[in-house]
Amino acid sequence: MVAPLLAAPAASAQDAARSLDAAMPDAEAPVDAEAPVDAEAPDQDDPANATPAEDEAAARALGPDDDDAGAPEGEALPEVPAVASEIAAMSSRTCLRAMVRAHIDFERPRHFPAGVGTPVIVRGPIRGVTFHESRATAVRELMDCRLAVALARYATFLRTLHIREVRHLSLWRVAGRGERLADGLYPRHPGGMAIDAATFVRDDGTTLNVQRDYHGRRGRAPCGPRARVAPDAAARTLRTLHCEPARRGWFHVVLGPNFNYEHRNHLHLEVVRGVSWNFIR
Repeated sequence: MVAPLLAAPAASAQDAARSLDAAMPDAEAPVDAEAPVDAEAPDQDDPANATPAEDEAAARALGPDDDDAGAPEGEALPEVPAVASEIAAMSSRTCLRAMVRAHIDFERPRHFPAGVGTPVIVRGPIRGVTFHESRATAVRELMDCRLAVALARYATFLRTLHIREVRHLSLWRVAGRGERLADGLYPRHPGGMAIDAATFVRDDGTTLNVQRDYHGRRGRAPCGPRARVAPDAAARTLRTLHCEPARRGWFHVVLGPNFNYEHRNHLHLEVVRGVSWNFIR
């Protein structure tokens, strides 16, 4: 596994996780659980053995192969992220079947960290969009399968805006102090369920950088009727990249620079198990 996947989280990332814990609605109460560091991937999750019902569920979770340019700015956000909840509830085999259907190049690691439900290593683009760590020269990204499926929904939309690459600051990372297992799984980054997208690269090579181009104001609504967006074209596009996944319900948690200082340089996109709420800031 490449070095960026094994790097310990920075102090600022730990601070952001603690801030998130305090602000977000409660999910299931965390419990202590002992899990092996390494485990064998079970054969029953082989996507080739998916039933017709699982294949249908995989297709539904992926959505269409193409998309439109999104809703007009200012449209109200849904109260329930239905797609994200459906993705989070998928079995491992259904989720892996969705990755096969989406033609995502991936492998299942023989050994993987405790707390990741269905770990996969993505080795190439997801529906035409490459997601990789900002400093990486090759694509080899460890995540939970469910995040990969949510990113497939997002990537289909990104292509309508001619975005071919997303550089992130964090995807999977080791658990920090205070991040605890719940039913044997971690939430957020230690569970491979979140990505911090920092830079979006267009087909022509130009970039949209969250820290440079977002132009938000901390504490203000980023999306919906009360949102205020700078007239700058890059800022408006980044606001669409922030709000549209929330509006479509592809992720439970969508955060950006308006949330707090720790999110000044990225969009945090996260799928959460076992909840029906969303948290958009």
